[in-house]
Amino acid sequence: MAIDTEQILDAALDLLREGGLDAVTVRALTTRLGVQAPAVYWRFAGKRELLDAVAESVLAERVPGLPPFDGVQPWAPWWADRLRALRAAMLAYPDGARLVTGATPLRVPTLERLVDDGLAAAEVAGLDLLDAAVRVYTSLHYTFGHVIEEQDSAAVGRMDDETAASFHERYPAVARLLALAVSSGATPDDAFDAGLHLILR
Repeated sequence: MAIDTEQILDAALDLLREGGLDAVTVRALTTRLGVQAPAVYWRFAGKRELLDAVAESVLAERVPGLPPFDGVQPWAPWWADRLRALRAAMLAYPDGARLVTGATPLRVPTLERLVDDGLAAAEVAGLDLLDAAVRVYTSLHYTFGHVIEEQDSAAVGRMDDETAASFHERYPAVARLLALAVSSGATPDDAFDAGLHLILR
């Protein structure tokens, strides 16, 4: 059966959605598609190239199409909106942040365009390129790390009573902070935005 690149990527995205990054293997793809391994390797030289293409597909779903910088609006909120779109794209799939951060940069043009546009817009807004680079890359890396933490720590809040009591005894300041966050009604979006604001202000 002849398959094209889009069929392979669609199947890989399904595997990612169902089982996270570890589920995306050539063997799983061939089983899902009902083909032999050469059918996949004809399109992708190896697993790394396949995962890079999957990362590009994940980002291309949500990141492109945002309004360009108009030179009038403040740069920081404009850039923050792009990072929120990046976060949303990675959160849309289990292990999305691990997938994107592990990708080969030149094979993920949506990410490279995001960074290049951010730097160029910062210069238009009057920032020195080196200053812009610190802001862009620090906030970008914050976004990556924040989403990795969100996705890897999803079960932390679901502790049984005994574990919760032990945690509170060993880490009282962190426990009080978590209780404060819950009582305040702060959402994961709020937490992300607070850190982003701290970097970009």
